[in-house]
Parts: sequence; structure tokens; C-alpha cells
Amino acid sequence: MTVRGTRSLDIVLAQTRAERDAQLAHFEGLDSKAGVILGFAGALIALTPRANNPWLDLGRAFAAIAAAVSLGAFWPRAYFLIDVRHLRDRYLGADPAFATLKIVDAQIAASASTHAVLRLKARLLKVAMTSLSAAALAVAIGLA
Repeated sequence: MTVRGTRSLDIVLAQTRAERDAQLAHFEGLDSKAGVILGFAGALIALTPRANNPWLDLGRAFAAIAAAVSLGAFWPRAYFLIDVRHLRDRYLGADPAFATLKIVDAQIAASASTHAVLRLKARLLKVAMTSLSAAALAVAIGLA
């Protein structure tokens, strides 16, 4: 590794850290939204009157789908973490630029693996929101 090859290493490290922080904040945001949808779906199921009305039954069914899908989005998933013990044991005596490069590479790998999980969570959340909207509409029609 040459000095020329690592001149921008600090800039790349800062950007990968910022991206990782943004992803983790997005993770938390999606989990919060999934929890809200789960709560509203549960409330809609519990508060919709039991009547011989196909619209109300359809609304409860859509709410149940929204609850199940939002639970799937909310479900905890593992995401890539850097093994700091391994980092210490392996790179404590290494050249600082080399160690920093390894950290950057690990954060890029973590970002890539987290991106796939975030996409899945976002898709599930969209399905849950759509189903909850359909549930609310069906219940409104059934109550009208």
C-alpha cells in the first residue's frame, strides 16, 4: 500500500461511518413505523363491531394481514457488526493506514448487508400500510 493509495482514507472512513449511522437510524425509523401500524391494526381488529357485515369482515381480514406483515417488518434481524476484539487483536500493531483501510472495508461490507435488510423491511412496511388503508376503508364502508 502506497501513501498515494491512502491519501483520502480519512474522507472515505468518515463517509462510510456517516452512511452506517444513517442506515441504523433508518432501521430504527422503520421499526417504529411498523410498531405503529401493528398497534393500529390491532385496535381496528378489536374495535370493529361484530356484525353480519361482509365489509366489516373484510376490514378485519385486511387489518389482520397488516398486523402480520408489520410484525414481519418489525421482527428483529441480525445485522453486520464489526468484531472489535478481533480488530484489536489483529490490527493493534499494524500500520494505521492499513488498519483504517480494514475498518473501511468492514464498514462497507456491513453497509451492503444492512442495505438488503432495510429494503426488505421497507417493502413489508409498504404492504402493511396498504393493507391497513384497505382495512380502514372497508370498515368505513361497513359502518356507513
